Amino acid sequence: MREFELRVATADDRDFLYDLHRRSLGDAIEATWGPWDDELQRQFHRDWFDPEQVEIVVIDGRPVGMIQADSTALDTFYISRIEVDPDLQNHGVGTALMQHLVERARQSNAQAVELHVLELNRARELYKRLGFRVVAKEPPRLRMRLALS
Repeated sequence: MREFELRVATADDRDFLYDLHRRSLGDAIEATWGPWDDELQRQFHRDWFDPEQVEIVVIDGRPVGMIQADSTALDTFYISRIEVDPDLQNHGVGTALMQHLVERARQSNAQAVELHVLELNRARELYKRLGFRVVAKEPPRLRMRLALS
């Protein structure tokens, strides 16, 4: 796996992030809710996008993914979103990002890392491999947790 860098998103990343979301999660979204509704998805994206809360994953000077995570909960580090360019999936990028986030959680003295994943998103297998366990079924999502202590 090539080394990655992280940088804070800017307003200029809006279109990249929308395209990344569609390419990386479009299949799971369609399998869950039916055909992609571009107007609805663009509205969700406009409502969600806050550049200060998003980090862009950069490899070889090119944006290839994003993460959004925080440790605002008392003892839990929460991964809100993680998306990787489909062309780089299954090449160790997602694993490296998750390991980075788990280490960040440890450094913040979190007791656990949590995330939600669509039941039909194949990324749940990556999370299981990394030690995350399903702690709640919240259809159409699963809440997964990795205990750090």
